[in-house]
Amino acid sequence: MNVFAYYNYRIYLKDYYDYRKSVHRYFSYRVFAKKAGYTSSGFYLDLVKGRKSLTPQMVLKFITALELNEKEGRYFQLMVDFTHADQPESKQQIFEEMSTLLPRTMKRLTKNQQEYYAKWYHIVIREALSVLNIQDNNIQDLALFLTPSITLPQAKKSILLLEELGLIEKIDARWSPVHKTISSGSEIGPLLVHQFQKQMIDLGKNALDHFSVERRNVSCTTMSISPQGLERIISKIDLFRKEIVDIVRSDEGESMVCELNIQFFPVSKEKDVT
Repeated sequence: MNVFAYYNYRIYLKDYYDYRKSVHRYFSYRVFAKKAGYTSSGFYLDLVKGRKSLTPQMVLKFITALELNEKEGRYFQLMVDFTHADQPESKQQIFEEMSTLLPRTMKRLTKNQQEYYAKWYHIVIREALSVLNIQDNNIQDLALFLTPSITLPQAKKSILLLEELGLIEKIDARWSPVHKTISSGSEIGPLLVHQFQKQMIDLGKNALDHFSVERRNVSCTTMSISPQGLERIISKIDLFRKEIVDIVRSDEGESMVCELNIQFFPVSKEKDVT
């Protein structure tokens, strides 16, 4: 089991148990508990299900029972802290510490993933390559195609990054997107994407001044709702977004790149109804 392939210790423990059970039929929660030096055979499953959390004292016992070396143990310890952290700033700091411990190939991918989401134009460029015929000799056209435009060095660096991540490829001298996405885990994904989302929201504010109403659709609705109404609205937004994705997938003859930002968030505290 490669501990460095995980960012959530609960998922790691689940996979670890499944793997050990498949290799050694005698392996059980009780066997692990004895090895780790605790008595409750149900504690392991409580951790996996999120009903309980590892304390600093128990972390050391688990590192021993999992037979992790010093570097793996440090990574596991950080993974526990990362899983328990509530604030994005704390998660980001712990994530950066975890990244320094990754094997070289995984470290490079993680660094590239961070860079990919750090600049809004990386993702836009990937989409723009479906619209323009971009080769190595006309990357300047790509830089000027974006709104706002970027520099030629920025566009070239973005092309190199996208290629290294396997998101674009060269076909008959033309750069084209590869139809696959980066998989970075259920917890890492949002952590990296938040910075990108903030940049796109800022671009949305600028769009009010730079595009006519025929080229954009921006509206605001303030409402008071119940918890049940909140859940229904979120479900409707998810369904709407999926319908938009279906339209894009079946679309042909693309001529531009657009951004859809759906924002729905509280502007007040929640009244206690108990």
